[in-house]
Amino acid sequence: MMEYKSPELQAHIEEVVRVSRGSIDAIIVTKPDGTPVANVNSIDVNPDYLAAAISAVSGVISSVLEVMEMGDFRRAHVEIKDKRYLYVLPYKGDYVALITKPNPNLGFIDLLLDVYFKEE
Repeated sequence: MMEYKSPELQAHIEEVVRVSRGSIDAIIVTKPDGTPVANVNSIDVNPDYLAAAISAVSGVISSVLEVMEMGDFRRAHVEIKDKRYLYVLPYKGDYVALITKPNPNLGFIDLLLDVYFKEE
């Protein structure tokens, strides 16, 4: 089990999962270098591997947008074959990634992200 580097952030994402009413299977917060900071995971995904992958994906998205001179990204989501979605978004210098359950209410997920992870 990972040691949480931010108990406040851990409590924050646990609340997001609770409020999601079963829409979220996994959520992780990671530093840009791939270090996991907080994690809630009801599926068998290794948080260290997921954090490293999210860091790489976020870097690629940022690099592509930089080359195109479009600024940085606000939120990315990818539909997975089994109708789950992977969301990635920057948050307070870190990255948040979540994996939904199959066939989620995407409007509800977007609303949760807007409320709980808005940049100030």
